[in-house]
Amino acid sequence: MTFEEFFHDYWWLMFPVFGMIIALIGMFQAEGRNRKVMDLIKAYVDQGKEPPPELLKLAGENSDYDMSFQSPKPRHSSAWSFVVFLALAAGFSVGYWFVRTEDYAFAFAIVAVTMGVMALGALLLLLLGRK
Repeated sequence: MTFEEFFHDYWWLMFPVFGMIIALIGMFQAEGRNRKVMDLIKAYVDQGKEPPPELLKLAGENSDYDMSFQSPKPRHSSAWSFVVFLALAAGFSVGYWFVRTEDYAFAFAIVAVTMGVMALGALLLLLLGRK
């Protein structure tokens, strides 16, 4: 396989890779910003002074971006997930119906089944989740 064939077959991969790189850069920048805010708060505390409320507010805003699973989610988020996944499953099922005789129809079927399973999972979380 030459580079030209490789690029022709996999050119679309540059977009997810670029997105991952940009997300990684954003994570590093947010971490550096959080570290600077915490160092500044520590410097105020070490001097025996009260940190300014703006600085504490900034530290509170930065803590919203942590990726822990401890924060509660709104109750209706599973309902929206169910609706979105169900609509995607229906859309890809219709797409499969229109191109079912083509060679690439299996891709529509795979995505439709996957979105259907995700919709079923969101429905189960909605019905059986913590009240």
